[in-house]
Parts: sequence; C-alpha cells; structure tokens
Amino acid sequence: MKALATKEEQFVTDAKGKRTGVLLNLDTYERLREAGEELADIHAYDALHDRVHSEIAAGQFTTLTSYRVARKRKAK
Repeated sequence: MKALATKEEQFVTDAKGKRTGVLLNLDTYERLREAGEELADIHAYDALHDRVHSEIAAGQFTTLTSYRVARKRKAK
C-alpha cells in the first residue's frame, strides 16, 4: 500500500498551540476514505471466512440456479 502523505501538512491548533486537527486536500481525503472502506471490507471478509467455509463443507449452501428457481416460484 502506498503511503498517504502530502508534501505540506497543515495542522489546526488550539490557543495553546496543541494540534487538534489537520487539513487535507480533497485527493488525499478521498484516497484515505477509499482505503478505510477497503480495510472495512477486509475485516468483514476475515470475520466471516471460517464460518462460510465450514457451512460450505457441511453442504449448507444453495446454488445460484436453485436460488433463481425458488425466487421464480415465490413470485407466482
């Protein structure tokens, strides 16, 4: 993964000079958001990976064809 850093960092400080925030350009902000969303997807995948594979091994799944047939029956 690429480092997400800008050449010039701009910090927001309080009256005592303590850093309280940072200003980002829109491109950097969007890349950080996308990276955060990707990380959330990875965490969700990791959390369900073992359970899904054990259900598949136990035969607890439906094929896409079977699912479509069942949906057509329900729609009638």
